[in-house]
Amino acid sequence: MGSPGKKIRLNRIFGNDGRTLIVPIDHGLGSGPIAGLEQSPKIIKMLVSGGVDAVLTAYGVAKKYAPIFGKMGLILRMDGGPTDLAKDPENTDLMCTVEDAVRIGADAVITSIWLGGDHESRTMKQATKLAGQCEKWGMPLIVETFMSSGVEVNIEHIALASRVAAELGADVVKTYLRGDAKTFRRVTDACFRPIVILGGKRSDDELQALKWVKTAIDAGAAGSCIGRNVFQHRNPVGLIRALRAIIHDGVGVEGVSSML
Repeated sequence: MGSPGKKIRLNRIFGNDGRTLIVPIDHGLGSGPIAGLEQSPKIIKMLVSGGVDAVLTAYGVAKKYAPIFGKMGLILRMDGGPTDLAKDPENTDLMCTVEDAVRIGADAVITSIWLGGDHESRTMKQATKLAGQCEKWGMPLIVETFMSSGVEVNIEHIALASRVAAELGADVVKTYLRGDAKTFRRVTDACFRPIVILGGKRSDDELQALKWVKTAIDAGAAGSCIGRNVFQHRNPVGLIRALRAIIHDGVGVEGVSSML
């Protein structure tokens, strides 16, 4: 990451400790107004209040609500296409350009790769071409790894996917968490780019996001990019503050649970 532009932008997403708390709110791009995201200004103000380092969102939200983002870093979702009504939710394609991201003031862009299915090769090529465009503009690239339906999400596959994402040109890798800290260390040790974990489906355990992030940090991850388990929590602001304490201050789950 020798580009001055990349360094400046990444400094708006990562703290001086090299860690970050990102919350994605791009779900409306494919799923519409899901619970917690019915009113975009409301959740954005909650993220700012809680002290999120960066928000991941779609072009329309970034364009409309930029004035209320405060000092949060902005990560722009570049790919999409299928909605929840589509037959093939893995058939994503690039919908924005790096020029769009620069014009809107983004600090990084993100795209996905789908491994093990019909769209593996295409999404990999798409990601590495985007990496070249990002290099030209000094724009950091986050590559999010997904397993195709039917492919088991296990530690071996996560390690493979994370390394592939880095090899494609990612500056940051977003991926699944599985196992304990010792197990997940196999992923972080083999990936030469910072890793942030995704969350997935909503958990009924109100401490689950804290447990996930503590495990990831202990395994050498750089932070988290968890959506539904944050903005659908009964106390999103309290949870965000607790996550900040784990990520940036090294506090344990038991030390922050009272914040909820």
